[in-house]
Amino acid sequence: MKIEFFLENTLMDLLKEKSIDSIHVKDIIAELGICKGTFYKYYQDKYDLVVHVFESKFYRELKDVTSWEEFVKGSLSAFRRSPEVVYNAFLSNDINSIGFYHRSRIKELYLANASEAKIAVDAKEMEYAVNILTWLINETMMVWLKNGCTETEEEVLSMIKRLMPYILHDV
Repeated sequence: MKIEFFLENTLMDLLKEKSIDSIHVKDIIAELGICKGTFYKYYQDKYDLVVHVFESKFYRELKDVTSWEEFVKGSLSAFRRSPEVVYNAFLSNDINSIGFYHRSRIKELYLANASEAKIAVDAKEMEYAVNILTWLINETMMVWLKNGCTETEEEVLSMIKRLMPYILHDV
């Protein structure tokens, strides 16, 4: 079996108990009994490893999704399988964190949908509004995860749409 499998599963196990910012590369390699060089042969840092974990375990079915709503609903559905892992992975403000990665995926999809709809909105306003929307989505998702994923994916998406910046409602 490939070492990446063991690194990803070890990180998943650690994320069940503590946040990504509390986990260090030395924790991961100690758990597996490998050297630091082996870790860095495959990943740049722990955040790179988290992105790979999310790509293989959570976002795999979402690679062909073309709308931000589908991506959010699909993410919520996938995240429901391991809420504590996702919550702890998202507990970081690091620019390389999965939270920023998730927001950038939503932003990319939203802006693609907006350009297709040819929305006549000032570019600066759109940038601010989309940044607020992606922050709102991540924060809503975090509360949903922390509270035990009691609402359906559709209910969470509906709430996000009600709360989203007014300028973005037509896209």
